[in-house]
Amino acid sequence: MASWENAGGYAVYEKPNHHTLSFYLRGGKGTRRHYSPYRTTDHGYPGAICLMPAGITSEWSIESKFHFIHLYFKEDYFNKIIEENYDMDSRLVELKDLTYDTDPLIQNLCRDVITPLNWDSAADQMSISNASQLMIQHLMRHYTNRQAAISPIKGGLAPYLLKQVKDYVEASLDQNITIDDLAGEVDLSSFHFARMFKTSMNEAPHQYVLSRRIAKVKELLGESELALSEIALKCGFSSQAHMSSRFKQKTGMSPLQFRKLS
Repeated sequence: MASWENAGGYAVYEKPNHHTLSFYLRGGKGTRRHYSPYRTTDHGYPGAICLMPAGITSEWSIESKFHFIHLYFKEDYFNKIIEENYDMDSRLVELKDLTYDTDPLIQNLCRDVITPLNWDSAADQMSISNASQLMIQHLMRHYTNRQAAISPIKGGLAPYLLKQVKDYVEASLDQNITIDDLAGEVDLSSFHFARMFKTSMNEAPHQYVLSRRIAKVKELLGESELALSEIALKCGFSSQAHMSSRFKQKTGMSPLQFRKLS
């Protein structure tokens, strides 16, 4: 995931070895894609998406300031998702080459979920990972040459596997945790793991991990004299301010207020 701003020039993506999803946060009216010296697209706009498959060269002129998010994902990773989750031959699936379209789900994830997060914080990396997974699954179902349906889920995680995941989370709260990490603990694809975990716990993995980080903050506030900045690092937050923001969102009070009441 990358956030970009530009205000002028000419950009060429020369047969990249990865897929790219682009979402325009602001601007875009001065941006065009060039297919030839005589053929260009209309201008971009806030909320527009572009999809650039691996191996496709694209050329763009930029005449005014804009800000967009790029999600890069490797072709091998996308093919793995296709084969593991949809029981399809990935060689028969092609991602569409798309310039300037509107997609409400991608817009919601980019504007309301990804953009407000602290990208440098381990505490928010899981939410970014989850949103990225959702977007890639969405692209598979709606932006390829094949119709794909999600198979119905049959149940949650076995109790011993759920305990294994929980133990891993508790031991890793000071680190960056991704859905792939958790899925790897129980030898499942990240997509199947996320669905089975939610069935078992009635909440998504990233929500559970954040709740455990907040619980650890509460524990340290009540049982130690550690500075708030130290507690933040021990619980996977990038800073005291970031921890305080997430803590207040979850509890309705600041860490200092909670400590006084403990």
